[in-house]
Amino acid sequence: MEQTRQIRDVRLAARTILAPTCGVLSLPLRLAFRRFGAGLSYVAVLDAKAVASTEQGRLINILGREETTCEEEQPVAIQLIGFDPQTVAEAARRVEPSANIIDLNFSGPLTCVAGREMGAPLLGHPKRIGDIIHAVVERVSVPVTAKIRIGIQGRDVDVARVARICQDAGASAITVHARSSDEGYSGDAHWKFIKIAKAAITIPVIGNGAVHRPEDAVAMVRETGCDFVMICSGAFVNPLIFRQANALLEADGKKDDSRLAGLGSFMREYYLQVRKHESKNRRKAFKKSFRQFLALRAYMKKLSAGKVEFSAPSLVGS
Repeated sequence: MEQTRQIRDVRLAARTILAPTCGVLSLPLRLAFRRFGAGLSYVAVLDAKAVASTEQGRLINILGREETTCEEEQPVAIQLIGFDPQTVAEAARRVEPSANIIDLNFSGPLTCVAGREMGAPLLGHPKRIGDIIHAVVERVSVPVTAKIRIGIQGRDVDVARVARICQDAGASAITVHARSSDEGYSGDAHWKFIKIAKAAITIPVIGNGAVHRPEDAVAMVRETGCDFVMICSGAFVNPLIFRQANALLEADGKKDDSRLAGLGSFMREYYLQVRKHESKNRRKAFKKSFRQFLALRAYMKKLSAGKVEFSAPSLVGS
């Protein structure tokens, strides 16, 4: 299953990608997932208006909190969300020194995002999407990517057309979350639309949606031809999923099923990253982070199983 591992001139160590998830994935947690096989992570989701109007280089997310990254996380993508092309472009220029890739969010489905005419609602305005991408591409030298969904209310978006608009505007790759905005983050994903996007364009396509097990990553690649697989809730449920999926995709190993031992190893790595990157009260920070991770893990299990409705405002990046 050998396919590209590059997004323009940025080479990834693996074809599995950690989904941009605002307010949940701190730098230490992202680094732990990277150590466990994720080929790319995101600083998400930054409010372009806030970034463009604050001090150069400050990474202000949609919740009003400041994010951080570091050289160890590279290659890293920084995800922006906004409506005005020039504002988004200025924000991209300001954060470019910290980014290997600039990602543009046209997929965020939440009311707090939709009410500001950003994210998924822009799928109803494909020309605006093209204008935003073009403005950013003109302003920065790093690759620019875009994340879309397959619809707003139901599957009402011409995915092939939007994909072509993204490519024509200069995007170096696109991510297709194979659910509509009103479907949120749980239930079946409609992978056929990833295949439609892949057939419509020549730039890499990142598939996203309903990858709960390592075998799902393999199935998505086989069914859609996508170049990369993005994983969100499955990573919290099974932190080994990147390593396991990579082995299956590269056909150079067997999946390790020792989930309990794997979770312990992952948490040890997480602890080491907290110690390294938290400057104050590291033990207290880790205890808090550990409790939050376990709570998120339990929530993601229920979300993946369709047992709860999505409500956490911290997942606007997905």
